[in-house]
Amino acid sequence: MELNKTRIEDGIIRQVSEDVMSAEELRDRVKRAVDTRIDNLFKSTVDAQIKAAIEAAITKGLDHEYTRVNSFGQRDGEPTTIRAELEKQIAGYWNTKVDKLGKPDTGYGDKMTRAEWIMTQLVAADFQGEMKQHIVNLGGSLKDKLRGELHGTVNRLLTEVFHVRTADDDAAKVQLGTIHPKPTGKQ
Repeated sequence: MELNKTRIEDGIIRQVSEDVMSAEELRDRVKRAVDTRIDNLFKSTVDAQIKAAIEAAITKGLDHEYTRVNSFGQRDGEPTTIRAELEKQIAGYWNTKVDKLGKPDTGYGDKMTRAEWIMTQLVAADFQGEMKQHIVNLGGSLKDKLRGELHGTVNRLLTEVFHVRTADDDAAKVQLGTIHPKPTGKQ
């Protein structure tokens, strides 16, 4: 029996390369499966935990008490929270007296609050849109009725002027004192 060294080496190389290739494929499949499981776990649990941590931090930050200080670092006023200060700012914004253009006005007389002014503007815009549509609808109706009335008037005037009853008059059932043309001998 004769051993061919080249054939043996080629067989070993082929076998090793197939083993390495299938191991690499297996490694890629395992990596994809692990990545998918990590993504699913992240989406299901970590996202919820991050959202809860953010909400807790915001709530803690808004409700944390502090005291204002003056330019010398001395306490100035009672302890408060950012939430309370925001509520005061928002209430102040909506309760500010404004002029007819919506600009803050400190003058005397009957002024409305910014909230009232904005509501007035919204209602006026809605009313204006509704009125415009109503006027358009009335104009269309008037146009149709005027067209019909003019058509009837023109027909009546033509019939009165010509005193001749035509086939269109018969179809329209016009009841006016008209004369019927006499048939001529030529046809």
